[in-house]
Amino acid sequence: MSLALHRTPFFGALLAFCLAVPAANAAQVTLRSLDGSVAMHGELLSFDGEFYVLEVMLGQLEVAVNEVICEGGACPEIITPDFRMAGSGSLAQVLIPSLFQGYSDTFDLALQAGVGTLVGDVPVQPYLFSASSGALFADVEVTSLDSEATFEALLHGDSEIAVASRAITSDELGAFNDAGLGDLTDQIYQVVAALDGLVVIVPPENTIANLSVNELARVFSGGISNWSQLGRANAPINVYRRDDTSGTARDFSALVLNPDNAQFSSEATTFTDDVSLVSAVANDPNGIGFASIAYQQNTRAVPLRGTCGFISAPSEFTVKTGEYPLARRIYFYTTNRMFGAIPEEKANKALGLLQFVKSNAGQNAAMGSGFVSQSITALPVEVQGQRLVNTMIAEPGDVSPSSIRAMVSELSGAIRLSSTFRFKPNASELDAQAHGDIPRLAAYLRGNDFTGREFLIAGFSDAAGAAEQNASLSRRRAQQVLDELQAALGNDAENYDFVAEGFGEVSPQGCNDSLEGRSVNRRVEIWVR
Repeated sequence: MSLALHRTPFFGALLAFCLAVPAANAAQVTLRSLDGSVAMHGELLSFDGEFYVLEVMLGQLEVAVNEVICEGGACPEIITPDFRMAGSGSLAQVLIPSLFQGYSDTFDLALQAGVGTLVGDVPVQPYLFSASSGALFADVEVTSLDSEATFEALLHGDSEIAVASRAITSDELGAFNDAGLGDLTDQIYQVVAALDGLVVIVPPENTIANLSVNELARVFSGGISNWSQLGRANAPINVYRRDDTSGTARDFSALVLNPDNAQFSSEATTFTDDVSLVSAVANDPNGIGFASIAYQQNTRAVPLRGTCGFISAPSEFTVKTGEYPLARRIYFYTTNRMFGAIPEEKANKALGLLQFVKSNAGQNAAMGSGFVSQSITALPVEVQGQRLVNTMIAEPGDVSPSSIRAMVSELSGAIRLSSTFRFKPNASELDAQAHGDIPRLAAYLRGNDFTGREFLIAGFSDAAGAAEQNASLSRRRAQQVLDELQAALGNDAENYDFVAEGFGEVSPQGCNDSLEGRSVNRRVEIWVR
């Protein structure tokens, strides 16, 4: 809570509360914490829209307006939003408005965007949701911040929901834990709102077949500066990138640059939003950049080549399954302030939005904005040629040809669903996306006719360890997913035929010589046959 003598934590300000001295005919008010546990009396000296200033014996005490309720005749009239959201400019300008519109349409509300303002140099956009009667249903404020500032705003109580194109870091997670705000990796506080893929883009006339991650690192760090070094015509490479504070740049650095201990070239042109970057690349015959798949527009996405020779092209299916190397998730985060510190009526409105985001209507709204939804799609094995190529060219390790033949036999004629389950790092617990995918898959089964079909719950592992142990581990994880799916189906589970199998390290879809590749390979797939 932002208080100052100049600035003292609210609960530590009880001393000031005890020493506050009423003055005759003064503008006396009571400032009460949002959870009602602490109240402070004093003379209201000023109010600037953001802070109350009280006179106490120790001096002037500054209290943030969004952290207290003012009581008394001298309190200024304040119109505060029901809840506040913070996210990067691209998410605040594209994804969030689309989700708001979908929410309005679903619940027969009218959505109106208010007049945007700047608080310093930070854009703030208000939205009003109104009932059909014209009565105000909710007032929401969206602030455009970079990823780091987005988490800081959530930490310090300046927003109730953080929207990020990257997962919270361990350091950020520790700060929330230290502040007593909960474990933000818990499904209560973390929602996967949509899926996305970072695409490496060139203008449509550039027909380069593919690029390796190492080549990308050298291009974006300046080690490769001419297209002739990549087998193209003699022309300089013009590099376009996002700013360092964006989740997009962080993810690209982590996946592409960091493994080569590389940094962005100082010659690269930097943008603060994806839309402008994509436009620049599309209009530069020698340009190359990276952006969210949602903003690819009239550029061409370059397939990626792994260190082990795997080729991966970005598509809706490979992003949904997490097998595209630069696939990522769009997260909504909140804290335990939602469950006590924030007035219940306002908290329920914010929590209602989080529930909507996970629904089919919410996923359709996300898809409408260009992101990839988590809705389930199906792909026959016959059109998954690259999967079979990857299986055959992978280092055999302990895998026998008979194991490969057995897997191909099991999958022959089958259809794969895009639901792909993964687990938290070094844990047996399903991760945030998987927790949402279980009820989504159960609803998909109930909504379609699978008479005479069998569901194969197929577990896979990375190549670390012995093949026999990996097969056993992958079988246990497949059974765990099946158990949770059957629990979600309840009595309906007896209407379906299930079998859980573990194929171990057979059929890798990522290179086992990298942390990211091994993570891709530790998965549970759903097949219908």
